[in-house]
Amino acid sequence: MLRRHAIASLFAVGAWGKTALDSLFDGAHGGAVLLDRKTRRVIASRLPELSAAPGSTLKPLVLQTLLERGRLRAGETFPCSGDLRIEGRSFACTHPPAATAMTVRTAIAYSCNCFVAHCATRLPDLTHELDIWGLEAHRAPLELQALGEEGVTATPASLAAAYTRLAARAADAVKAGMADAVEYVTIAVLVQGRSGGADAAPVAARILEAHARGRL
Repeated sequence: MLRRHAIASLFAVGAWGKTALDSLFDGAHGGAVLLDRKTRRVIASRLPELSAAPGSTLKPLVLQTLLERGRLRAGETFPCSGDLRIEGRSFACTHPPAATAMTVRTAIAYSCNCFVAHCATRLPDLTHELDIWGLEAHRAPLELQALGEEGVTATPASLAAAYTRLAARAADAVKAGMADAVEYVTIAVLVQGRSGGADAAPVAARILEAHARGRL
């Protein structure tokens, strides 16, 4: 069984180098950091300073910030239409159609773009808030920034550190949403230019399995 306090941050982006994690990437180029949440000890890493736009890994951080600042209630609902266009680009949700309106919990579980983009308009100081989380942020269209598409970059190391802090103080709704998405561990995944689920998630699974078996 996987350890509940392990946090992995995986970036499937161009990279080079040899580490203990190389075989787990199965030929894919990228970087990863596996941390012990309680001690913040680095269990394993591969090119931890690669930098890229973090994409949907920002959603729990953005929603947690909204809750902490009193600009969102955990039980607040918003119906997801499935269709979202920002700056002339499509960011349509890829989750199955929802029978009921989204909440913080379900928006995290289903990675709902519509819910996060809608709520993010209440955080005009999002650039500053992302800096507090330890991410590299600069001004950009607010909704795109909240979705991790523009105006923010992260490394496996900085994202893993942010999620470690999140795990220590996450609101119940945020914890529940993340628990609904994964059973034992918190995984932050980003793929540059392709699909996180198709490309990065299998590598993350192999890393966590190796950790569970005591190989990392």
